[in-house]
Parts: sequence; structure tokens; C-alpha cells
Amino acid sequence: MKTPIAVTLIIMGALLVMTPAIADFFYQRNIVALMACSGVTGVTLAGQMSEFYRFGCWLTGSGMIGIAVLGSRHRRRDEAEYQNLASPQLSYTIKAGKNTIDIELK
Repeated sequence: MKTPIAVTLIIMGALLVMTPAIADFFYQRNIVALMACSGVTGVTLAGQMSEFYRFGCWLTGSGMIGIAVLGSRHRRRDEAEYQNLASPQLSYTIKAGKNTIDIELK
């Protein structure tokens, strides 16, 4: 996996995992600000997001982060194998029966 794609998956996955907590924070902050301005002394807070949605955000974000980490590890191994295959061999040995020919490229 290419590095920019892995970084994007990690950042977006982390934001997706944090979305429910950030939404709750802003919701409660707005309620407190409204209470301070209007003089209301009590309010009942009901959760705005269902538990199913919270779990979906966590699962999707964690999956994105996991794919990025595993994909980055896989890329490094493939890249190392590719570099070993792509490096030119500078000396060759040809054997035909009892005869051996050594060729060196410069």
C-alpha cells in the first residue's frame, strides 16, 4: 500500500472513531450555553446517537486503521522482494558438461 493512502486511512479512521465523542461534547456544550443564556435550571439530556451508530463508527474506523497498518507491512515485504529481483546480476556462470564459462559484466 502506498504511504499517502495508508496515512489517509489512519487519519480518517481515527476521525471516524472519535466522531461520537466529539458530537456528544458539542451537544452538551450547546445545551450548557443555552441554559446559561435562557436561565433554565434543569434539562434532560437524551443521547443523540444510537449505540448501533456508535459501534458502526468504531468498527469502521478501527477497520480502516487496521487495513492501513497491515497494508503498510505487506508493501514493505513486497518492495524488498522486488528490489532483490530487480537488481542486475553482474556475474554469470554457465556450465555445460565439464566446461564452465564465467562472464562478468561491468
